[in-house]
Amino acid sequence: MQNAFRKSNFLCVPLLWAVASAASASSVTDNWPELIQAPPTTADQQQRDRFTSFNEALVNESFSEAEIAAKQMIESVDADAIDAVPARARALQNLAIAQQVQGSHESAIQNYQAALHLIAGAEDNLSPSLILPLRGLAIVHLDSGRLDEAFATFDRAMHVSNVNYGPHSLKQLPILHTKLQIYLDQDDPGSALDMLDRIYMLYTRKYPRNSEELLPAFYLKAELYGQLNMNREAYKAWRHIRDIKRISNTRNDVALVEPNIRMAEHSITALRDTIYRAVTTSKAEKHLKRALWIAENNPEGDWELRKDCLLALADYYTLFDLKGRAHRYYAQAWELMSSEEIYMVARAENLESPVALLQRRPDPYSNFEYNPDREKVTQDDYLEGELIVQFTVNDRGRTKDRRVVEANPPNFSKMEKRVRNSVSEFVYRPRYVDGVATDTENLQYRAKYFYLPLDYEAAVAKSANRGR
Repeated sequence: MQNAFRKSNFLCVPLLWAVASAASASSVTDNWPELIQAPPTTADQQQRDRFTSFNEALVNESFSEAEIAAKQMIESVDADAIDAVPARARALQNLAIAQQVQGSHESAIQNYQAALHLIAGAEDNLSPSLILPLRGLAIVHLDSGRLDEAFATFDRAMHVSNVNYGPHSLKQLPILHTKLQIYLDQDDPGSALDMLDRIYMLYTRKYPRNSEELLPAFYLKAELYGQLNMNREAYKAWRHIRDIKRISNTRNDVALVEPNIRMAEHSITALRDTIYRAVTTSKAEKHLKRALWIAENNPEGDWELRKDCLLALADYYTLFDLKGRAHRYYAQAWELMSSEEIYMVARAENLESPVALLQRRPDPYSNFEYNPDREKVTQDDYLEGELIVQFTVNDRGRTKDRRVVEANPPNFSKMEKRVRNSVSEFVYRPRYVDGVATDTENLQYRAKYFYLPLDYEAAVAKSANRGR
């Protein structure tokens, strides 16, 4: 699977699928709600009340108050009680969570280790009660930059899980999900895809091919493939989602709108070589029209769903520079969002200012004069530069009147040309005024880049020679 990874610089961002160069998954640090240890219903009232205070403080991001409540939970444990060890271990883990979210990593590590020591002493070194604190400890190691310790701790948690529940149990999914996210954060898509394969294998071993229980695995596939611009694979994952939902729903159920929209998103990428031709006989158009038909004909489809489908189809035609067809659906969306006062905010957000649909980021490294056979350079040899290009978006969603209004360093003609050329290929949803597409002036694109001094010196020298 790792060798199948191919990264594309093509970015298509119609309404429902993206607004940035890549989807951004949340950090594993944000997984602390999964690690909280609630006392059992048999615990004394004081423990339950203090846990409630601790949990509410965490949810409200009053982390110092949460730490105080966790310490009070530890102090209130009756050493002679039958459940003293598990109660103290739970409180130590909760204290570690409160310390972790505040950045007190060393204290959090100590408390997780203390909880692990208590559990192992009272039970054994393979107790399933060790899994949660091991996960928490691994995440703290990760937060503090100890990647090797983090993976070793995750592996220990995985071993304990496999011993207790078997190597094919779904109970290991939280660990695999976290490791997948770490690989993404570490810019290691191949290893992330390996984790995805393991997760998918666990689901398919347990559930039939077309069962709804497989949906979480296919959603994960679709999300990750889309994030990595593996659009053919993402399309297939969304098609599986649609096919599974068709089994338990009617063919015009609103549950099928999202899969159709997403399949359109990823099939558009396959047409990138013809994106500027008047060619629309594609799967994408069929999926988008199907989604719109469902939104308009299913009584469960509300105005917002219809609005989203209208804009998605109009955006598709804008990408292919088919102004007439695009305007037809933009105008319907404008009329829909003008029909009620409460819809006006949505109209302002979606149609009263340009929305980027296609942006290819220019190569951020100059390397115009660099000869790898002549000299070696490192990252430290590059300097940082910045350009601001001002432009107009016309009523077709294309850019015009592109000019550099700010440049640091100045007179770097080759880089300025590169950025202007990139901006010339941008595609926007045009701004609408009174239901009519209108030009929008004085928009700006800021590009940061990295250059070698020899590139800049050569550019300045050439400019000087032309001026003589």
